Amino acid sequence: MLRSHLRWLLRRASRARLLAPELLGRWYQSAEVLLIPAAAVALAWLVKPQDPLLVQSLFPWIWFAPALVALRYGVTAGLAACVPLIIGWYLADQFGRLPASFDLEYFFAGGLLVLLCGEYSDVWRDRNLLLEESNVYLAERISRITKRHLLLNLSHDRLEHEMLARPNSLRDALVRLRAITTGGDASSPMPGAQELLQLLAQYVSIESAALHTLVPRGESHVLGEKIVQLGEPDALRDDDELLRLALQEQQLAHIAGHDLSLNRDTQQLVVAPLIAGSDHMIGVLAVTRMPFFGLNVENLQMMSVILSYYADSVCSGPAVRTLQQRLPGMPVQFAEELARMLGLRERTGMSSQIIVMRFEGELRQNIPAEFLRIKRGLDVYWQTEVQGQPVVAILMPLASPAAVAGFTLRIEQWLDSRFKGTVESMGVRLRPISLSGEDPVQALAAALQP
Repeated sequence: MLRSHLRWLLRRASRARLLAPELLGRWYQSAEVLLIPAAAVALAWLVKPQDPLLVQSLFPWIWFAPALVALRYGVTAGLAACVPLIIGWYLADQFGRLPASFDLEYFFAGGLLVLLCGEYSDVWRDRNLLLEESNVYLAERISRITKRHLLLNLSHDRLEHEMLARPNSLRDALVRLRAITTGGDASSPMPGAQELLQLLAQYVSIESAALHTLVPRGESHVLGEKIVQLGEPDALRDDDELLRLALQEQQLAHIAGHDLSLNRDTQQLVVAPLIAGSDHMIGVLAVTRMPFFGLNVENLQMMSVILSYYADSVCSGPAVRTLQQRLPGMPVQFAEELARMLGLRERTGMSSQIIVMRFEGELRQNIPAEFLRIKRGLDVYWQTEVQGQPVVAILMPLASPAAVAGFTLRIEQWLDSRFKGTVESMGVRLRPISLSGEDPVQALAAALQP
């Protein structure tokens, strides 16, 4: 009952904007830490006023309150939850409600129980945090892979239908997108935005459109400033139906959608959010005019995927440029994944590995060609040459040193079965690099030196 009333009060405060969303959780936690043990002490005084600390009971049930708080919030919160019990002990001593056999060992044993529960909670909350970060990374990776597969599928369909009329392919579009984001103005919230609109005009035939930023506000977003425009588009209003639907569903919305009524309040044909990863929105595209035949499922799907690919590139652009400045020649895809792994290591301490394979034997041209055919799907590969010797750098996301040992063993077994040789006899040099043990870019640059 107490928790339900507390939740109601905090919910009312949040709706009345008395508490910011990020402070609401802290107030709720602080209230639970103090009110749960306080309620337990008050209940003990009500049930057994002659023994409010339940010292003479077969079990000190009152210690369940701080133990539950410690299990929920950790050691610090559990120790803070012991304060109402200490206050209850002081009041009981003042009113002469303590038995003659009472000893401070009562608090020592109870405090030890709270410490054990809090330590258990801290350990498992840290493990859950690592698992959540890993799941977020894998979800974003799956999202990026899905978008790239969709781009490939759309590219094949477009090549089949429009090769004679339009010689450029979507592969060229992806190359241009990477060049746009890495070569644009780094101070702009959307580098290369004007080039992006021109690219969309070429591939999805938009005639009049504008790009706007999005400003986070709590758990939602509001419309920001207009960055660039193509043609003379109509102004995008904050209360536009297509905009509200696109932000709510986090996907492209258009006037032919089934979710909209015939009397819709909008001046736009299409509103598409720019979503990086799985749910991070950085901007929105509002299309005012485009050909009637361009408003089809294939075109709209292509527009959505191109915008998402651009958003992914924008979010990872500064980190990619920094890595490529430190190590020129690093491919964009490899730099993007390395930047994500470095950020994940800084936030959670989760380790990843890089293995640099240099081929120096007589079969140095044949071995890497065969090796790249059996590569793992999760790993990212960088193939280059150093003084005529093939070199392959393999980034293994979320891998431990044990995974490096397993990889080395598989390489030895593969060389033995395929080429009847060992790592030493075939001239294959392996250089493992841990992202948590050293500067990976500096170590990678040293491994690629002649």
